[in-house]
Amino acid sequence: MDSHNPIGSGAPRSFRSAWTGLRRLLGGFPELVFPQVCLVCESASNGPLCVSCTDSFSRIADPVCDKCGKPCVRPVADCRECRGKHLHFTSARSGGAYTGSLKSAIHSFKYKNGKRLAAYLSLFIDDEAGHLMDAVDAVAFVPLSKLKEAERGYNQSGLLAKELARRHNKPLYTGLAKVKNIPEQHRLGFARRADNVKGAFRAFGKVPKRVLLIDDVYTTGSTASECASALKQRGAAVVYVLTVARTPLDGSGGDRRRAVVDSRKYG
Repeated sequence: MDSHNPIGSGAPRSFRSAWTGLRRLLGGFPELVFPQVCLVCESASNGPLCVSCTDSFSRIADPVCDKCGKPCVRPVADCRECRGKHLHFTSARSGGAYTGSLKSAIHSFKYKNGKRLAAYLSLFIDDEAGHLMDAVDAVAFVPLSKLKEAERGYNQSGLLAKELARRHNKPLYTGLAKVKNIPEQHRLGFARRADNVKGAFRAFGKVPKRVLLIDDVYTTGSTASECASALKQRGAAVVYVLTVARTPLDGSGGDRRRAVVDSRKYG
């Protein structure tokens, strides 16, 4: 593994205990804060996500590609998916596979006014974030266009970054902006995504030297790479990327044909 990459392969998994702690923090009055229904399966719940859904989140297991975080059969410095690409970030990691209940939770978070899920989904990647915090000066997030953020009413990646920065007592850098209106990445084929985001982001103000960039989903890495490029143009030296989930690119020719995940119960 790259000696400059602080993302290790054995970070502890404490999502269940942290999630339980959040419930305890709410005391006996969760109904005053959260609706009593799971936003994924609509079953009765003490919060926006029920235990059954959070237990079924598929966590990505080691080994993974040291550069892009893709599951591999053995540890590698780079994999077939990212080899040959000029990815501007130092390394990327994701909490789980973008499938099943985790995919549904992220969809609710983004498109169903699921702002309440920010605390829960940030806890899902809190171990990975904590492992990186000593290596960064600030937390940043992938921006939306002004129009998209106005339509949605919030930036989901910004909410995640705010939760993580607060929890780990790190500054939140808010100077990364989307300066070009482009087609949404999820509407394009993988081959077109890198060109689509080229020049779409710009960093303003004083940029920290070491940045942890937060987003919801990693697919090809094009958006994260372009954001990292914008940060580096303004003085950042190192940019780590952390996302809640990663899209399995079946048939992409990677080191494993399907994402290998660890769906063990957290505890």
